[in-house]
Amino acid sequence: MRYKSLTRVIALDLHPRRFGYVVLESPDKLLDWGVRSYRRKGNSSDVLIQRRLRPLLALWRPTLLVIRGTRQMPPRQKLPRERYLKGIAVEAKNYRARVHILKKRSTDRAERLTNYASAQAVVQRFPVLTRKLPPKRKPWESEHYSMSIFEALAIAAQYPDQLPL
Repeated sequence: MRYKSLTRVIALDLHPRRFGYVVLESPDKLLDWGVRSYRRKGNSSDVLIQRRLRPLLALWRPTLLVIRGTRQMPPRQKLPRERYLKGIAVEAKNYRARVHILKKRSTDRAERLTNYASAQAVVQRFPVLTRKLPPKRKPWESEHYSMSIFEALAIAAQYPDQLPL
């Protein structure tokens, strides 16, 4: 019996002190999902890479790591994010995973969905995440902690033509 070579993909939604992740093995096979964070003082990017991302890479051994590229931000904030992305890329290459940084989202307002609408679309494709979907937030509320999972899955699902699944 011969086995096909499967492409295992980890998609990350990066934030300064946390990242949401999903592990996909085929376009419709979701293996793992979650949020990893570091809330203490100090350099959070080093801890997130070494203590939070490294075990994920060791466990799942992905062939591809997908990250959404940098957004428009002031130079003061852009430099730490670039260092964070570079550290993640170096760590992924240590585990022989290719790193694919996707371009930013479309700027056309008619095409763009809200975070909650894109999360609902992702839940329709992967019903196992229905219980993780937080309620729709009010304008004065901050974004729910677990929305990072859905953003990571939207990163992988929004660009299927760019991913070799």
